[in-house]
Amino acid sequence: MDFFHNTSAPAKSSFHIADEAEACAAVLMACLRANELDSDEDNAAFYSAIKSRNIFKGHDPAALVTTVAGYFEQAGSPAALIDASMKAIREQTRLPLFYHCLDVIMSDGVVTPRENQVYQYLKGRFKVDDELAWKALEVMVMKNKL
Repeated sequence: MDFFHNTSAPAKSSFHIADEAEACAAVLMACLRANELDSDEDNAAFYSAIKSRNIFKGHDPAALVTTVAGYFEQAGSPAALIDASMKAIREQTRLPLFYHCLDVIMSDGVVTPRENQVYQYLKGRFKVDDELAWKALEVMVMKNKL
């Protein structure tokens, strides 16, 4: 399975996520599933965001995770899941979500090649300026030194 397409799965029909909270959770799930080294269960940054961020208030965290895991299976790849989420994510939500994505990606202290692909893809899709993305990366590296 590569970043853009799941070559082992049959072609999926294009779908879009309409709910912004589900779309944000799906993007975080794409970051979580991009990690080739660790299991999904260990990522405290992912689960903390799903349980505590304002965008997810009023949603059952376990149900939200189950829903977006199903979306990931339907999409077949991190890029396809991100693409399916884009229309539902407002402009003002994208930069804070980008920072949370970096937190999920960097939470184990290792950025795998596939996680780097997600970072680059999100930077482009969310239209995050290179300088701002670099500063965000520096902040997360420093944060994760603690």
